[in-house]
Amino acid sequence: MSVLHFIRSVFRTFRAAGNAASAVEMHRIPSVRDLKTLGIDRAAFKQMQL
Repeated sequence: MSVLHFIRSVFRTFRAAGNAASAVEMHRIPSVRDLKTLGIDRAAFKQMQL
């Protein structure tokens, strides 16, 4: 893995975490893409109470 790939991966993960946090604050389910980036199963997330 190159350094550039690693840096992109880190920023992608932080962006997904921020997007997911914003969605949760608005009592919505985060996008499939953001949940997938964070390694969270959408069906499992739906079972959580927001």
